[in-house]
Amino acid sequence: VRIPSNNRQRQLQAAPYALEDSLASDIDKLYFALGKKQANDDIPVVTIDRQMFLSTLEQFRQAGIFIDTLAADCLALPLEKDSWTILVDANGALIKTGTSKGHFCDRDILPTLLPVLFKQAPQPPRSLLFYHEQQDAHAAELLGSLDVSLQIQSYTGHPLTVFAGNLSDARELNLLQGKFAPKRESSRLLQPWKSVAAVAVVWIVLQLIYAGFEIKQLQARNQQLTSAIETEFKRANPGTRNFSNMQKRMERRLQELRGGGSGSDEEAFLELLSGAAQSFGNQAVTIHGMVYNNKHIDMELQASSLQALESVKNKLNSIKNIKTTLSTSVEKDKVKGRLRLERQS
Repeated sequence: VRIPSNNRQRQLQAAPYALEDSLASDIDKLYFALGKKQANDDIPVVTIDRQMFLSTLEQFRQAGIFIDTLAADCLALPLEKDSWTILVDANGALIKTGTSKGHFCDRDILPTLLPVLFKQAPQPPRSLLFYHEQQDAHAAELLGSLDVSLQIQSYTGHPLTVFAGNLSDARELNLLQGKFAPKRESSRLLQPWKSVAAVAVVWIVLQLIYAGFEIKQLQARNQQLTSAIETEFKRANPGTRNFSNMQKRMERRLQELRGGGSGSDEEAFLELLSGAAQSFGNQAVTIHGMVYNNKHIDMELQASSLQALESVKNKLNSIKNIKTTLSTSVEKDKVKGRLRLERQS
């Protein structure tokens, strides 16, 4: 047949209808197998009774025999250039006229069929290779009087001895196609696991989709947190424009605020101020002024009594790393004092 499509499935669907007018049987009762498209775009087709085909497969299955190739016997005949090959046995005659072309007929019809085939052939053969059983003395008479050179060979026993030598050509058109294609035992063992594998694939795909959704959510949350961190960092460090290494920079900043840093003026001031705050908490002392310079704080104080100032000084002296110097003066009913706080290393 010639089908204007390179799609194998479409070729297989169209072939029965393309051959319908050339077949005596209903196409629904036949099984069709396709060969490879030829150089002239023709596609060889093998047709066989579907029930016979299925019955053959079932017999081998019941016998526990695995079929790798099921081929037309006439295609397993040898073939030489510009020649046809004919094999006759007690049941009939096989005629191979091309690499993928052949005929079968009853033995008695061969003398009538051959001249017709010669006339129909685009290029009749120049020679015939004729096989017959060694004991068949009348086989050559079936050829009649054909105007071709004749090469006669005999075989002993069964025609399979002839087919076996040229089986590779027949394999090119294997009837086991589609759902009947050969499946090894390993494939059958894996068959029950295909549904499990399909479920596993679906589960993995769903997991990947869910993971992708979570990643998007985390990315959005990460952007929100990054923005919030930058806002807080900018609030704690006014005027900053560089937001790299924010964690380390904030840790360093906190360390400085806690007085565990390098002894800078800012650290010294904060440490002295912290100590002063603890000492002035419950005293009747008023701070009128405070100046920080060169790691010491000078305070202008006023109290109701000298004892109140001395109490403040004693509390400050009890704090580690703080040294105090107090000078006082009395004016009317008020006591004024000048207190210096220094940080000791």
